Amino acid sequence: MSISYEYEKADSGSESEEDSGPHKPGPYPAAVLELCLHLPGAAVLPSARSSALQIAWRALAHWNRALEREDPEEQGLFLEGARSLLAQEQLIGQKAGGWPLSVALPDRGPTRCLSAIVQSCALAVLLRAFSLTGAVAYAQALERCLETFRRDVLDGGLATPLYADGIFFEELALYPAVHSFNGMAFALLSLQELVQFWPAGHEEIRRLLQQALATFEQSLCEFAAGFWPYGDLERRHLVSPEELALQIALLEALSAATQSEACARALRSWQRYQRSWLSRLRYRWWRVRHALVGRIWRLWQPRLFPRSARAAGRLRVCVPLPAFPALGGVLTVLEAIEAVTPDLWSMEYLTRAITNQETGRYVVHRFGRPWMGASHFPFVWFYVLTGSAKLLALLRRGKSFDLVLPQDAVFSAFLSAPLGRLAGARVVCIDHGHLTLLQEDIHPLHLAERRHLLAHRGRLRRLIGRVQEWCYWPSYRLMLRLAARFVDQYLAPGVPGDGVEAMAARFGIPASRVVRFASMVDVERYPLLSEEERVRRRQEHGLRPEHVVVAIACRLTPEKGLDVALASLARALESLMPAARSNVRLIIAGEGPLRHELEQTIDQLQLQAQCALWGELSAPEIARLLSISDIFLYTSTRGACFSMAVLEAMAAGCAVIASTRPPSNALLLSEGRGIAVRPADVEETASALARLIASPTLCRQMGQAARAYIAERHSPAAFRRVLLRASGWADLEQLLTATEARSGLEGEVED
Repeated sequence: MSISYEYEKADSGSESEEDSGPHKPGPYPAAVLELCLHLPGAAVLPSARSSALQIAWRALAHWNRALEREDPEEQGLFLEGARSLLAQEQLIGQKAGGWPLSVALPDRGPTRCLSAIVQSCALAVLLRAFSLTGAVAYAQALERCLETFRRDVLDGGLATPLYADGIFFEELALYPAVHSFNGMAFALLSLQELVQFWPAGHEEIRRLLQQALATFEQSLCEFAAGFWPYGDLERRHLVSPEELALQIALLEALSAATQSEACARALRSWQRYQRSWLSRLRYRWWRVRHALVGRIWRLWQPRLFPRSARAAGRLRVCVPLPAFPALGGVLTVLEAIEAVTPDLWSMEYLTRAITNQETGRYVVHRFGRPWMGASHFPFVWFYVLTGSAKLLALLRRGKSFDLVLPQDAVFSAFLSAPLGRLAGARVVCIDHGHLTLLQEDIHPLHLAERRHLLAHRGRLRRLIGRVQEWCYWPSYRLMLRLAARFVDQYLAPGVPGDGVEAMAARFGIPASRVVRFASMVDVERYPLLSEEERVRRRQEHGLRPEHVVVAIACRLTPEKGLDVALASLARALESLMPAARSNVRLIIAGEGPLRHELEQTIDQLQLQAQCALWGELSAPEIARLLSISDIFLYTSTRGACFSMAVLEAMAAGCAVIASTRPPSNALLLSEGRGIAVRPADVEETASALARLIASPTLCRQMGQAARAYIAERHSPAAFRRVLLRASGWADLEQLLTATEARSGLEGEVED
């Protein structure tokens, strides 16, 4: 059914205003509308203009004149424009609708997308038309338009996540998100009008406005370049004087409508930029310099970095990382990426040569020598220089990567981000804790761990190690700061407040470029066993059904707090009855430099009967261990991001006791999903162990709640969305096509 037919059907006999309808809005901000009509290039890019936007602007101008002159003819022209908008609306799914525009994208050609400016101006027109006529068709179109503000861009909407809990409406609803000033400001104006003039509207709209306004207020400091504002937070190009005039008009309207102090402060700053001759001079110098450099680089870039045609639908991705095959959390993340992007990405790895292990199913580009590690000075500089040389050679030979995905924010990012940007690739860094390693409460612990590993070496070796430390950390800070100038986005697993945002600000990384995400764990890899299968697997390892199995899976290194784990177990056993004590078994899976020291500690605490060291296990073997375990114990004294060991234990249905290092463990184990304890607190850890050992029912309840949480929050589908947002998405056409197909089918049924 077409929108125009629906309007005619609703319009006949439904013009009377309902009690719950909106109040009559006032004039649309005149200064904004005048600039849009006379200088449309200040509002939207020439390639992004649409007939629907022109219709909406002209309709709002007629509305303003109708209010000013009380002219029925102007009111009729306004309604004519509103009806024209209804006729042009396109459905997006079953509940949303909008006015897509066509834009040209590099490597893709023309594509269709929504625009927050178009949707916002259409929303303003529909609100006024509904208040004037009470027609059901306008109310329905208003609700469909409003639905695009609720939806993420991936779902056919306008919203993108920004900051910890923020939401941003995009001028061009595509990924990677640009975060344009104009698109967000127009959206806030229309939502504010909806809240103001439709008191009976949903409370959800008010909450949406408050969330978006808080995000915009936080972003204003990033839009200010110090002497002139940016147009967006991605490219960070300075706006033209005409665009500055529109931003000032939008800020003036917003500060008056929302009473926002942040908007008022930004308005004063923007007006100061506009009046200052020094600011205008600096802007002109920037514009000349930017145009000159851009023209020269457009001439030389194809010669220095030739690009071949990309296979349809798949991005060419380069993954620089210090070691291959990767270990620990890095390996888990890379496996997750490969699992969710086989149809999206074609991945190649760039790493130093450290192993002769078979890697036939991977495309691996190796550089350097095994001794060129990233953990010591001066070898870290050899790692960076040889890695950069290898990547440069690949790019010069026509390896046209679309995305560079370094796996740390320091060494791999420094060797790959500048070259990736010069070659025209997007650079997205997945950081696994390197950003927070310099935190005041973490850095001393890390230094102590490194020195602990040298404690048994000779005096000369310890002296050399101390000199290396003195030289290493200045190099670390320098690489991190320089890499930050070229990385487009940082993906950091973890939760806000764990120090990533603070350290990013310390090294000049804008908050809008830091994206937090939930590490993926596929619960299907950790199936729940039947009681018979569980008993059988336990018997294979000499474990009886009545045993309470406590598992630990980690590298045997100082930061894992294994001494705390053993001391806590010994203390817990003291509080148990002899029968319960004899049924406890602790299994430690992993290898590392502290194995001999760990064996000595087990002997000292007389835990030989309860403890077993299983050595290093593969991922499937870890899954089998977790499937026969009741409790998972994690006692790390230092950590960042998410602990993959904790996530996997939760997915397997174990009751987890974990320290709050990293801080994300506190969130994961809240609401009865496990027990979080203070780092290195033997008493608290022992108490938690004794509580769970004595209550198998509580163990099962915690395990079930933990598994359900992981299935919902850390699913492959959620992780795929994170990667799409980071790398790019422009497939609104598929949603429109699917809707048109359903509409056609419904029409056939009706006929």
